Amino acid sequence: MADKITRAQIQRTYSSAETRERILRINFLSELLGSCIISEGYEVPPRLAASIKLSSNGAGLVGRVQSNANPRNECTLSAFLHVYWNELLVDPDETSIEAIEKVISDEIKKERVLFPYIYGRELYDKAFSELRDNNDTLTHKDTMALLAGSPQGVFQLHDYVTGPWGLMRSQEIRYCPPSVWVPLYHCDDLSCMRLHNVLLETGSSKIAKVRNKMREVLSRQDSAEGEWGDFFRELIADCVNPFSWSHSAGIPSLLGDSFSIAEMRLIMHDLLNMTQGKLRALLSELGQEVKEAEKFTEGLNEAQMLQLILLCRDEEIIDTLDSLILSGSILIPSAEIRRSPRSVRATGYFGLVPECASRGVRFLGGSSQALLRSRHLISNLFDLGNPSQRERLEWLIRGTDGTSFQEQLDQFVCGGPLDEALGSLIFDSGANLEAAEKFVGIGPRARERLSNEESLRRAITWRLGIDGPAESDVLVDFRQYGARLRELAMRTHTYASADQADIRAVASNFFVKVEGLLQEYLKLATWALLRDHYSTSGFSYAPEEAVAFTVQELGRDQADVHFSEDGKWTLFPMIRGFDILGRRLGDLKSDEDTRRSSDDYPKILRSTSPYTFLFKHIHPFLDLDSGARSRIVAMLSTAAQKLQSGKVDEIRNVLQHTNPKFPTQDEVLGAINAAETVLAEAEEAGFLPVVSRLRESQTDSYGRRTLTLGTANGKTLRLVRPSSYYLTGLPVLSEAQYVLRSAVYENSSEVLRLSIREDSEYAKRWSDYPKRRGVRGKSGNRHVEE
Repeated sequence: MADKITRAQIQRTYSSAETRERILRINFLSELLGSCIISEGYEVPPRLAASIKLSSNGAGLVGRVQSNANPRNECTLSAFLHVYWNELLVDPDETSIEAIEKVISDEIKKERVLFPYIYGRELYDKAFSELRDNNDTLTHKDTMALLAGSPQGVFQLHDYVTGPWGLMRSQEIRYCPPSVWVPLYHCDDLSCMRLHNVLLETGSSKIAKVRNKMREVLSRQDSAEGEWGDFFRELIADCVNPFSWSHSAGIPSLLGDSFSIAEMRLIMHDLLNMTQGKLRALLSELGQEVKEAEKFTEGLNEAQMLQLILLCRDEEIIDTLDSLILSGSILIPSAEIRRSPRSVRATGYFGLVPECASRGVRFLGGSSQALLRSRHLISNLFDLGNPSQRERLEWLIRGTDGTSFQEQLDQFVCGGPLDEALGSLIFDSGANLEAAEKFVGIGPRARERLSNEESLRRAITWRLGIDGPAESDVLVDFRQYGARLRELAMRTHTYASADQADIRAVASNFFVKVEGLLQEYLKLATWALLRDHYSTSGFSYAPEEAVAFTVQELGRDQADVHFSEDGKWTLFPMIRGFDILGRRLGDLKSDEDTRRSSDDYPKILRSTSPYTFLFKHIHPFLDLDSGARSRIVAMLSTAAQKLQSGKVDEIRNVLQHTNPKFPTQDEVLGAINAAETVLAEAEEAGFLPVVSRLRESQTDSYGRRTLTLGTANGKTLRLVRPSSYYLTGLPVLSEAQYVLRSAVYENSSEVLRLSIREDSEYAKRWSDYPKRRGVRGKSGNRHVEE
């Protein structure tokens, strides 16, 4: 048996950089062709076979396989698809790579070879509506029916990008390989959040049969397969740094899944106009002369735009995204995090996944990486081998405890707020600031949008994985107006005309805030306690949808109160609404109509299991502890009473309109006190939309974790993990969320929590997702609890 060729031997034999590059390209072209879908009648184009020059080993292999049943063109391409066994089967120097690229490009454009377009909703929704069953494999007939009419898939290997425009070369090297395994469906187990892959079947063509025959022949070779895999991995590592903090393989998923077609057009416009003509030049090679960016993109679909965007460098794409987001051209709500909902594979050594938020783009891995990344940044800012730079760093951390420089540096980084510590080092000099911007990937146009030091510091630390200061308290303006109104009301017992004018001016703002906050209170409480989060839209809060839901739930059978469908509610129906909601909840009973069907229980709980299921009713209120239920009903009922006895509605109307009877001091103060008391109770209970984020996480030697969620004004919730409750569906603890601290589940320390689903292009794109065949109407964007 011949000796297996080693990586070292391969490197010595193919020492030329040009030859290695050609071998690498042949391997990627082979992988692209080997991963496509073709029809049963597909025949290898003669010009493709003519472009391939086989090595002596490849020619010998073809000689053993070729026959009347196995035509030469198919045998030649089959050897090309294998690339190597112990030795190369293809001659890298004599093979016409450019000709092969052109043939492949033409085959893609003519749709003689197909790639599935895996991004967005197209194939997912089509599979749900047209395929009868959720199978893990599709027949070739069903595969072709599924792909019919859908755009060509966009994938990238090295600088080769496939898509509707054929095969193109990007200015950036990425590794997002095509696959015949496609993420296509969610199963009917409501607790299963996994997007299941389906194997697409290519046609049983001549080339497919020859490839099978050649595999048989190769398996009987007198030598083992050479160490070509190790050789290729080294070549790839030379092209893309696997230790990069912004690994490029995640970019296609971020673009393809996180932005609507309208937003993709904005991205395309920007890149066409802001890449110094480079993207326009690439398009001109396709015969596409772009005079007006907006007009050019009008008729393009998602796949066409995605392929063209991927021709640009990552730094150009990221700077464009950052600039559009920071300028508000692409509107991302403050609590929204955009990432692919398809659970895409993390990439690079650090397992990074890109995401977009209102602050731009960042690449995140595990939570512990923020410290590692921060230390890496410090090593970029200060060369400790340079005496003057080391001395400067020693001076900056001089007040920190520690018996040595390294102990001081460790304490400086770990002993207090990380964003503040880094900020002092980053802004120590212009050179440090410039280095930090480059390290985290803030481009020149994004830099222009970050106009002051505080916004720039937050942008840098946020990209390091440090979320930094909490959101501002939504009650700040309400409290300030309340304090000012109280001050004016207490100034004198008898109000002159000037006093009345001052009070009216401040009262107008105060009562606008009261109305807004009471509406949010009523909407969130109704949505949280009555909507079936487990089997509908998931444990999330959608403010726009909550309006219609509240109107439906509270307006039912009410002759004397009206909630307008546009959400413009006055104080009177809202005050009555708290009493209506309290009575509605108090009347709920745990019976056959409200208990969840056992068919909807997670499959893991249908037999002996260490877990306890919390969501046993279709109304979340009934899953709460009896004490919690009583307290919530009492809080809602007394809220209505306090607002009525405080004459909040009456005082608001009197102050809003010119009225000869001006309220007394006691009446004004009574309205202020009633509103403040009701909203303070709502905040404490968690029924105001106040964002909570993960503030602290501690783990002991047994793996027990204590996690603290907290709001901007210090309201906290401590949770212990792992939990004995099956929490599938509740938001992951690392996400921004609303924590309803008073809504404690029965026999549990867990509380009802909701992720935030604000109205946006991203939310619309992924509404009614996941879809579950056989569970019609039971879909939603849900998460697996940590």
